[in-house]
Amino acid sequence: MLNAQAADYKQPEFTLALTITGVGVDVRLNDITIEFDMFSGHSTMNYDVNESVIAGVNELKVIAFPFFGKTQEEGQTKAYHGEAEVKATLYVNEQGDSNNKKLLSQIYFRPGLPLERAASETIPIEGVGEVVLDHKSQPLSFPVFAINQQIVATRKSLPVQSSYSRWAWQDGKFIEDTQENYDSLLSTYREIYEAYKIGDRKKLLTLHDHAADEFASAYYLKGGRNAGHAFMETGEMLDDADSDLTKFRTKTNNKLDIYADGKMARIINIAQYHPILFVDNTQGIVHTMKFGFYKNQQGEWIMIR
Repeated sequence: MLNAQAADYKQPEFTLALTITGVGVDVRLNDITIEFDMFSGHSTMNYDVNESVIAGVNELKVIAFPFFGKTQEEGQTKAYHGEAEVKATLYVNEQGDSNNKKLLSQIYFRPGLPLERAASETIPIEGVGEVVLDHKSQPLSFPVFAINQQIVATRKSLPVQSSYSRWAWQDGKFIEDTQENYDSLLSTYREIYEAYKIGDRKKLLTLHDHAADEFASAYYLKGGRNAGHAFMETGEMLDDADSDLTKFRTKTNNKLDIYADGKMARIINIAQYHPILFVDNTQGIVHTMKFGFYKNQQGEWIMIR
């Protein structure tokens, strides 16, 4: 298998392919959640993940847990479904040449099997270690709700060429789980909320500028920042006449979610809702405005995702 480092892609394109059956999952790349699902019957999906890949060795992680009932009272089942499995595969190819993908990492994980056999069907990759399994790590938890049983499967990747972009969050401060950080980040969310509330499109663009820059870089968009905003569809909900902005969400079941190995944070609840929501009045669909932030060396929260 060709080492991605040696391939010297001009515009590398990274894809994470997922197949999930009969299990709850949190699939992460460099500790950044790509897919979180409390229960999956069966689903297959592909994600473009350029913005979550870093130069050098990347880390693929699958956190699997027995799925939950339809209500919170039913709680988490005690055993994994007999057919529970997760297949997570990280590929790279030259942009526009998806027929020539090269394998960077893979985890094929069957949590219902004995631990020593749970990842035995994972594809061997020369230069990449085996899957590391951990069933003793601290379970995922949220206020008034916890995932009490889980298994974590982790595997490194072949190295990505050193010329790949370095993201601003990589040089940010480490974020601690403190009330001060929660309160200050909530204030940043409120600033975004107020811009939506009064329809201040110019302010929304400014608040999204750093993220737009990085998306433009990650996906080689012509037009720089403006193209990044178009890619993100910045402020699109201002144009949705059928949807209304709800009251700013400050409920106590929110949590400060710190990820990217301590370099990024967001505020969410167990349903993965952020403090800013729109509701479609016709269909009753909830649109949660998802943001990720890092803290720069001046201690400012900067939206980056």
